[in-house]
Amino acid sequence: MIMGANIGTSVTNIIVALTQAGDREQFRKAFACANVHDMFNWLSAFILVIIECLTGYLEKITGKLVENVGATNVTDVKSPDFLKALTKPFTKVLVQLDKDVLKGWAQNSLE
Repeated sequence: MIMGANIGTSVTNIIVALTQAGDREQFRKAFACANVHDMFNWLSAFILVIIECLTGYLEKITGKLVENVGATNVTDVKSPDFLKALTKPFTKVLVQLDKDVLKGWAQNSLE
């Protein structure tokens, strides 16, 4: 499915590049970018197909990722929140909120 999506976006970016046909220089740049995008998509799909055919790696990894999806005997399992785990250290340093100020804003209080 991922490989098919890559190939599908290759068609879309060429259509977008064609919309720039009115300006010759802009069209040249847009078409060049579309071709770079196409080459990346086609090469990555080609490499992934070869890896999958030789090793079955993608099927094994996908099987491990989804083996418990929809399982009815699993109780009280919380999905991991990867984004929160990655961003929490940064937000603790960068964002420091005063809860009293937020409460005052929420209650439209000037104090």
